Amino acid sequence: MSARFGKLILMDENLNFDVLAEDNIRILAVPNENFKKPLCVILVGYPGAGKTHLVERLKQKFPFTVLSEEDMTSFLSPRATIFKRGAVEVFKLALKTIEHLLKKGKSCIYDANIKTREQRDLIKKAVEFAGGNYLLVLVNYPKEECYERSQKQNFEISRGEAKGFIVDRDFFEFEVASTHLPAPNEQHIDYDGQNEEAPLQLYPVLEERFKQSEQY
Repeated sequence: MSARFGKLILMDENLNFDVLAEDNIRILAVPNENFKKPLCVILVGYPGAGKTHLVERLKQKFPFTVLSEEDMTSFLSPRATIFKRGAVEVFKLALKTIEHLLKKGKSCIYDANIKTREQRDLIKKAVEFAGGNYLLVLVNYPKEECYERSQKQNFEISRGEAKGFIVDRDFFEFEVASTHLPAPNEQHIDYDGQNEEAPLQLYPVLEERFKQSEQY
């Protein structure tokens, strides 16, 4: 990993991610419901595709603990720059937090773009190891419209009306180029971000998964 990740690289040798995961869980909004086989939902989608909007819709209907890549970046390094967004340490914290939540019987959803098959496979293995149920969702939205959305969000961030990182064109293109969409043999659900009815179409899938999870 390049030196631009600065402080987070130096932290890696000294951090106990099991301890950090428990500390992180203490500041999360964790629903009371417990499950024998809790559900973990992972997302793939370009900046501006609507991942956070989807997460907000789902948490209103289902008992998910929401993990945010943005919040975990701030948790590890409050002054993190945009280049630290994909730091290895943030992913390690996410992986451990997911594992600890599932072992506690808590279902969760990770608000982040899990860009590579390797990362998704690591999360899937962690979910299975913790006795959980894994679901991958691809959030589809046209690239240029994603960019336009990200610019609107930049304006809101600059005015203090929203949290997040400023996404310029170069970084947006980097994120797109480094995002490996799920292959046909990688089981996932396609979510059409342009369809206002798409959340309603996703609800039955999640309801079935929660039935399989068997609430305590």
